[in-house]
This record gives sequence, C-alpha cells and structure tokens, in this order.
Amino acid sequence: MTRERTADAQRARIRRATGELVAKRGYGGVTVELIVKRARVSYKTFYKHYANKEEAFIDLFDQTIAATRRRVSEALAASPDAWPERVALALRVFFADILTDPLIARACLVEGPTAGPRLAARYEEVAKAFIPILREGRRENATAAELPGSIEDTLAGSVLWSAYQRLVVGEAERVRELLPEAIQLVLRPYLGEAKARRVSAAVEPL
Repeated sequence: MTRERTADAQRARIRRATGELVAKRGYGGVTVELIVKRARVSYKTFYKHYANKEEAFIDLFDQTIAATRRRVSEALAASPDAWPERVALALRVFFADILTDPLIARACLVEGPTAGPRLAARYEEVAKAFIPILREGRRENATAAELPGSIEDTLAGSVLWSAYQRLVVGEAERVRELLPEAIQLVLRPYLGEAKARRVSAAVEPL
C-alpha cells in the first residue's frame, strides 16, 4: 500500500471505531484511549490524523452524510420519474442507508446534536438537504403554491425526527416501516391524501 492509502485506511478505522463507541456509549462516554484501542492504532497514529475525539467524530459525520447525499443525488440523476416519485426515491435511499449501517446512523443522528455546537450545526444541515426537492412540489398545483413558507423545513425535520425516534430506542430495524409513512407525510401537503397514498404504495419496500 502507498503511504496515502495507508493513511486513508488508518483514518477509516479511527472513524469507524469512533462511531461504534459513540453509538454504544454516547459521545460523552468516549475517550481517545477507547478509540485507539478499538481502532487498533497507536496514540501517535491517532494524533497524526486528528487533534481530539471531536475532530474524529466530525470527520465521521461529514463522511457519512456526504456519502448518503451522494447516493441520493446519483439516484435522482438516473431517475426519469416525475416529482412525487423522485421524492419517494430520495427518502428510500435515505432510509436504506440507515438500515445498511444502523450503528453509524445512530452515532450521527442521535449523538450528533449532543456533541457540541460544531456537530449541532452540521446536524441542522442534514434536514435542510431535503428542502430543495420538497420545494419543487409547490409547482404541482395552485393550492401547494400557497403553502406556508416554513412547510418544507417542518416536513424535512419530521422525517429526520422519525428516524431519530427509532434509533434512540434501539429499534433500527423498524426504520423500514417508516418509509411509506414518510412518503405520505411529505407528499400530502402538495398532492393531497389520495395521491400521496398511491405514490407511497407503489414504492418497493425496504
């Protein structure tokens, strides 16, 4: 392995160890000592990459959210569907990512807001990532165009909160049950109850 690839692998192990520990112990219960033991690296290696546990956790959070946003963007770019189906697709990718790695999802979505102002600010941006695609729904009909200006923020926050509630009580597997509910929740203000339900019913289950 090249020096650069070795460094990348070391950072990945540290990020993973940090996420697993934070998910199990809470951010306040994690120390650099615990991280280096779990990652099987030396203190020297840890401090070569990160100044402290906050930096390691921030890197984990940023990498995790960036990967999910990339997968959502790629899925939408490849989709020829209309707006309602594209919203459903974006939500499906989001929930699928949580199910793929629920431990890291718990670290980011449950413990992220508790890890200080820098992480809290990043956490706020996660929900806001859904706002642009939701706002496109205002073009669906005249009634939707008159919705309150804060509706997209509220809907995006509700989606994140629903995932949080499952993860915080250790019910990650039940996240799959949230997909049809979330789709109906965010589409209902723009399309009405009946059409939102039809779009939700057509989405492949997780």
